[in-house]
Amino acid sequence: MQKRKMKKILIGSIVTAVIGTFLLFYVAKISEPNFIPLNEIDSTYVGRTVSTSGRITSITYSKGNIFLTIYDKNSTISVPIFSNVAKHLDVPLRKGQRIIVSGLVNEYRGKIQVVPRKASDIRVVE
Repeated sequence: MQKRKMKKILIGSIVTAVIGTFLLFYVAKISEPNFIPLNEIDSTYVGRTVSTSGRITSITYSKGNIFLTIYDKNSTISVPIFSNVAKHLDVPLRKGQRIIVSGLVNEYRGKIQVVPRKASDIRVVE
């Protein structure tokens, strides 16, 4: 009798864990990062995923990577688009365009940057 009860509890626990894991992945997939104005992004955001916008002031290409600098209201931030993401961009990026970028806030050589993880994290709005 005791074995049967333990088996039911074990099966119930496994089913609950599997359903919970799928729900976590689903919520993570559909949730949008918080929009943070460019001038508010600082080192307190390192490790968090954010969305922000600005105008492209410079573009540099190197070994399949694209390095942008964007500005808005007297603030600038770097947006490195690594080759695994850059090769999937379906819109050309040009100086002066306003973009919305979502990505992980990181610090590199003392400068804050927003690193997009996929091509859809970069949208041209004008």
